Amino acid sequence: MFRRFISGVVGGLFIVGSVTGSGAEAMPTVEELWQMVQAQQRELEQLREQLNSTRSQTSHVEIQMQENSERIEAVGEVLDRGGSLGRASWADRTTIGGYGEMLYNDRTSAASSKELDIQRFVLFFGHEFNDDLRFYSELEIEHSLISDDARAPGAVELEQAYLEWDYSRNHRVAAGMFLVPMGIINETHEPNTFYGVERNRTESRIIPSTYRVNGIKFAGQLGSGFSYDLGIHEGLFFESGNGGELTIRDSRQAGARAEMDDLAYTARLRYTGIPGLELGLSMQYQSDMTQSGSTRSNINRDGVLDSLGNPISGINAILTEAHIAYRSGAWGFKALFAEWNIDDKIETVANNDGSNNGLGRDRQYGYYLEPSFQLTDKFGLFARYERSDERAGSTLGVARNSASKRSLLGMNYWLTDNVVMKLDYQFEDDDKASDLDGFNLGVGWQF
Repeated sequence: MFRRFISGVVGGLFIVGSVTGSGAEAMPTVEELWQMVQAQQRELEQLREQLNSTRSQTSHVEIQMQENSERIEAVGEVLDRGGSLGRASWADRTTIGGYGEMLYNDRTSAASSKELDIQRFVLFFGHEFNDDLRFYSELEIEHSLISDDARAPGAVELEQAYLEWDYSRNHRVAAGMFLVPMGIINETHEPNTFYGVERNRTESRIIPSTYRVNGIKFAGQLGSGFSYDLGIHEGLFFESGNGGELTIRDSRQAGARAEMDDLAYTARLRYTGIPGLELGLSMQYQSDMTQSGSTRSNINRDGVLDSLGNPISGINAILTEAHIAYRSGAWGFKALFAEWNIDDKIETVANNDGSNNGLGRDRQYGYYLEPSFQLTDKFGLFARYERSDERAGSTLGVARNSASKRSLLGMNYWLTDNVVMKLDYQFEDDDKASDLDGFNLGVGWQF
């Protein structure tokens, strides 16, 4: 590239020399010499730009060569580990994690209650067999202590254990024990993912979280922000029991030798097509919550009886749920409503002591509203109002004044995204005038 420049300089000197030898009358003026120098300078600048461009292209090619070399080395490492791109080592395809929380409750009612508890400790194990088939599981210890001592409140529970297979693009099926696709926190309930020391009452008592079942579930994306879930699984199992077993929460079978005389069916539709917004609508149908009047004396399940000791069956039920979760900048808002509509035959169910445990339970509902504001990426404030009634179908006898209203004000402080400290104060007003006010502290983690 310098040949043109050298040729130009030599040519210019030759012209000057020739003019000098031919006589003074042909000598160029100073202005003409200055113009010649400027022309040569411009050509020099053009040659310099061409040189820089060539160097830039060379550098770009060298960078691409280096990146390609790194990619080849990475592919080689995968091949060395698993023999093919789709088969990494066992350790690379296996995931271990967990979550847990410790809570302190200081509440005042008719009797003061101060309690410190490792409420739950959960270990997660997952494994990918290939790109389309995987396994998930969660093993939970509740309240830290399990023994034959009646004072030990703990339990060991399998919370999830299922295989998931992508049978086509954007569609999958799961089989085993899974969390029912309903509500906001039933599937995502790690303590660092929600405000408040404890889970809200509607999703603890009405849905009830964590609601886990044995069965099969289809799920997938429909496009335009819509997704679906369809589950066929075990249902609840009502019993007469000694009082508490007729509640929704106590009727969960949790996959433990679950009665399957009558199945349950769950469907959910979600919309997440707008950033920060989730809309959800779900429904569950159960054909008979008595499991066709099933009784199993070997595990003390006595079925459902009326006050005369006659068996009751054919209690069908529908659970509907709708929610919204929205986040825009620092502001957040959640609202959820859930309601059971149960065959009114449930009102004739009695306890072993003859009291009418089923009165009013044909309708049970709950809802909450929760605005929040995140001051920084670590510190957030929230308020929550919730109301629930597990005997809303009647205002007679033991079902009278069964509604519970609770307001909470509190804060979350995230030490990291996966570790949170919580504080809230609750004001609870029961229709039975058994108020339960006080504060709660908590720390939670996930890994």
